[in-house]
Amino acid sequence: MAARKGSRIRSLMTQFSYDHRKLDARLTKIRKNADELAKMLDSMSMKKDVKKEK
Repeated sequence: MAARKGSRIRSLMTQFSYDHRKLDARLTKIRKNADELAKMLDSMSMKKDVKKEK
């Protein structure tokens, strides 16, 4: 009985690790896209400020 229980726990831990590894990869892409968007918005606001000053 102990072998089955240990095997089941190991398989659940493996699945949990796999799912979260995939989630981390997705979140990394989201963070990268958010950083790029923030830079783009910052540059746009700077351009608008320069135009208003002229």
